Amino acid sequence: MKISNKLKKIRSLMKNLSIDCYLIPHSDEFSNEFLPPYSRRLEWISDFTGSAGDIIITNKKAYLFVDGRYTIQASQEVDSNHYQILNYKDKTVLDLLSKIIKNQNVIGFDGNIEKFKKIEILQKKLGKDIKIKPVSSNLIDLIWKNRPKKLISSPFKLPLNFHGEEKSLKIKKIIRYIKTSKKDACILTSCDTICWLFNIRAQDLEYSPLIMAKSIIHRDGSCFIFSDQKTLKNETLNSKIKIIYKPLHHFDSHFNEYKDSIRSYLCAPNDTSFNVVMLIKEIGAKVIFKDNIVDILKAKKNTTEENGMRNAHIRDGVALTKFIYWIKNTKNNSQTEISASNYLDKLRSKNENFFSLSFPTIAGSGPNGAIVHYRASNKTNRKLKKDDLFLVDSGAQYFDGTTDVTRTIAFSKVTYEQKKMYTLVLKGHIAVALSTFNEKESGKTLDRHARKFLKKEKLNFDHGTGHGVGSFLNVHESPPSISPLSKHKFKKGMIVSNEPGFYKKNKYGIRIENLVLTRKKQSRLYFETLTVAPLEPKLIDFKLLTSIERKWLKNYHSKVYKSVADFLNNKEKMWLQNEISSLIV
Repeated sequence: MKISNKLKKIRSLMKNLSIDCYLIPHSDEFSNEFLPPYSRRLEWISDFTGSAGDIIITNKKAYLFVDGRYTIQASQEVDSNHYQILNYKDKTVLDLLSKIIKNQNVIGFDGNIEKFKKIEILQKKLGKDIKIKPVSSNLIDLIWKNRPKKLISSPFKLPLNFHGEEKSLKIKKIIRYIKTSKKDACILTSCDTICWLFNIRAQDLEYSPLIMAKSIIHRDGSCFIFSDQKTLKNETLNSKIKIIYKPLHHFDSHFNEYKDSIRSYLCAPNDTSFNVVMLIKEIGAKVIFKDNIVDILKAKKNTTEENGMRNAHIRDGVALTKFIYWIKNTKNNSQTEISASNYLDKLRSKNENFFSLSFPTIAGSGPNGAIVHYRASNKTNRKLKKDDLFLVDSGAQYFDGTTDVTRTIAFSKVTYEQKKMYTLVLKGHIAVALSTFNEKESGKTLDRHARKFLKKEKLNFDHGTGHGVGSFLNVHESPPSISPLSKHKFKKGMIVSNEPGFYKKNKYGIRIENLVLTRKKQSRLYFETLTVAPLEPKLIDFKLLTSIERKWLKNYHSKVYKSVADFLNNKEKMWLQNEISSLIV
């Protein structure tokens, strides 16, 4: 079905429901970033394949909101005859939403997907004269023919040697939190929190080892998990903690079933849907919004998780180093973005404890490298040219850790501009890597370090500097982040990416990304770099580096060699020695 026909059908449904405007977020009822095929509603209605965005459809116009990572991609994928593409840089999507739809009388949305807090804020911005109401059925679902079926995988229990803490101990912390808060229950509707808390994993999604589930923890120790899976059985952990599995469709009826005993629910503001809040209010119970305690706990990795991440990154670094050697030394000049990414994916898949990729490999050559979250297709697939920079952003899910790393590769001579830009990005990367800070500082401060060298040249990059990373969980994990808007404070054990970049539209892209582990010495926090893979010596202008920065380069590449050399063949090892010789002098 053509986009024009899809929009026509949506508008017809809107008319029947007396709706002037319809909201479509890139999300699902589990707050996932990477969506299963059956939940990719925004993509189906617009052709936009990015992992974040919002759509507004009015009677006459349609708008797609994206951030700086996707502005170029959206312009290439989405027909401008049907959609106006807007960047919500420096403003929240709610600010822009309120401007666009302020003249609409009735706004419709799917209450199972849209978050209550988002709708509440939007209503306040719009005023009482504009009505915002949930629709009984998602309008996309009503017209989506041949919609993919749900994938229900077989969940499994993650062994102790991979997670390091029994679920009974984790659950006790949540129950203690519920009691301390003087509430009756806690609701979990994000899948990674449930998988972490109960030490289970699954493959209901392509890139995240998650089970599609919701959970409610009662203060008496009753833990309910609502899922369509059929392999996990009820458990009694001790006299006070019981885990009870129920079908997913029983989640809504649970509130009424326990209306006499559960009178107050702790809910995460960023995860709780509009409909869940309404279900609670309908039975006269209280909704208390607090940051998800499980998010905070799982972000602070224990010793087992830290060591697992170190080991996973060594294996991952070996695969990436082998790939860089191969791509630089292959005699076949017919390699493309797709063939190169396929080769890297194959190398990773051979690693011990490999489960899946952590996201679709980004392999952008030349101008495609300037598209931050580019994904090669048969239509865009570009042959690798010796004079082009090649940006590769990739990672994997291992049973003992999650990886995410970006390298910018040069094949032959580079321009003065490319060398300067890469070095400025590298200086920002090193500044973050060498940062020491206290627990009162947020990622906003660290973000300034990453951008300061580019800003001196009146340049910048239109994405955050870093995101949290899970332990065999989501590759993008909240709450830790490094960005201009970051408010959360860092704690010992948190893992984030360090990935400043520079992008010249239609020319090239540069990004350097390592994962770092937050450690503590006395009262100060600092970062341990986990990623072990060589940087690009051809792109470094050593004259722009300080002695401290050169020392960091030396120490880092000494670590790289020590970590991966024993796993390389003789040719690869000799190449690596030559490649990094200029970096360790």
